[in-house]
Amino acid sequence: MSLIADLWKLQETDVALDAFRASLEDAESRLGETEDLLSLRARAAESDAAVARARSEQRDIDREAEDVRAKIAPAEQKLYGGSLRQPKELADLQADIDQMKRQLAAIEDRDLEALSAVERAESEAVVVASERDAADAAFSDDQTGLRGRIAQLRTEIADAEDERREQAERIPAEELKRYARLRAAHNGRALARLDRTLCTGCRIGLPLNLVTRARSGSTLVQCPNCERILVT
Repeated sequence: MSLIADLWKLQETDVALDAFRASLEDAESRLGETEDLLSLRARAAESDAAVARARSEQRDIDREAEDVRAKIAPAEQKLYGGSLRQPKELADLQADIDQMKRQLAAIEDRDLEALSAVERAESEAVVVASERDAADAAFSDDQTGLRGRIAQLRTEIADAEDERREQAERIPAEELKRYARLRAAHNGRALARLDRTLCTGCRIGLPLNLVTRARSGSTLVQCPNCERILVT
């Protein structure tokens, strides 16, 4: 195989390696939990906490109502039990019972509001938990796919690196240096094909005698404008 063919093959391998490495970097950067997923989990945790708070507040109101009921029952038993004879005592006790019943009614109204708050919090928590679970499932699938892709890319890179070493061994050291310099200067493309009399690297028309030399393949010819090595 000619030197120009060896260099072209080396460039193809290097271009493939560049693509593999860029894909690997991208895949590795997407490993791990995203900000959106962490935010959704935080929302779900806050929704669960809101449910717990609402339930706790409702239980407190229930206990408050039970305490008042526990006071009303013996007061009514005393009122109607016949142990009190004096009208003033009966009137005072009745007034106390009426006050406690008004207090109980207000507490029961608060209890209804608290129950509604619990239902709203539970409904919101169900929605957010569903979103979180769907996101977690999608994340798990994505991460599994990424890990598989990363393993595949690492294998492809290792194989391509082995192939590149073998290819580079067939190229003289000075030409490898020139190739590396041109690759660094031209975004990984040290060689460019001829399109009739045009350098496809910079799209500049070339003199006929230079094109003829490049087509002969007997020596390396560089574009006078971009310096890429010309390939026919």
